[in-house]
Amino acid sequence: MNLNDNQSENALQLRGKKISIFGDSISTLIGYNPKGYNLFFTGGTCQRAGVRTAEDTWWGKVIGSLGGELLVNNSWSGSCVTKLPNREGLFPSGCSDERTSALHNGLQMPEVIIVYLGTNDWANGILPRYGSEFACGEVDWEFVFEAAYCEMLKKLKHNYPAAQIFCCTLCAAYMSQNPEFVFNENAGGINIKEYNAAICRAAESQNCRPIDLYKYAVPYDSIDGTHPNKGGMSTLADLILREMLGENNA
Repeated sequence: MNLNDNQSENALQLRGKKISIFGDSISTLIGYNPKGYNLFFTGGTCQRAGVRTAEDTWWGKVIGSLGGELLVNNSWSGSCVTKLPNREGLFPSGCSDERTSALHNGLQMPEVIIVYLGTNDWANGILPRYGSEFACGEVDWEFVFEAAYCEMLKKLKHNYPAAQIFCCTLCAAYMSQNPEFVFNENAGGINIKEYNAAICRAAESQNCRPIDLYKYAVPYDSIDGTHPNKGGMSTLADLILREMLGENNA
């Protein structure tokens, strides 16, 4: 990636930072997530996707390019930002106290947090925000995507006040092994753009930095229409770095 002057300055500001990842299945990898967490990238899936080491993942590539250090990868396969309907408490949702307080390692605190969550909320048609067009009525905040995302960021900022927080929007995918596959932006019944707009609004309202992957209209290669293969991970890493180092983030 060739950097202009502004990007080079931003890269210097981010260089060598302790970075924590906050995500779902796309960001899991066996050996890198907390004990007992649900994983997607493990065993045969790693072989199928060609994602075998941290260097093959989007987050490993981003951290490597920035000369940073992975502090914690708090990613749970299948997790939403919002509360899962079959759970008594908020855990393992992104808005839970347990997860928003588990991005440090002992006395080491993250200097950068990259949030890549929301795919499962979109896929399950979770209400994206309060508004008459979605007929939310008296729905509690933990079941409304934007409200839960804001609450999640408030908790992260309270627990890690010195950290820079970057929030990734959701990105379209394709399948090189299945050319007939067509990405469905309305997979859960509500267009993905609604969730991406909610992510950007939530990030800006909490003084965090939105990482708008969707705006580039560059889909990533995947093994199933959702989970990236090795090439797809490279695409995501390139887009995330482009946003993190962009002039708007100076």
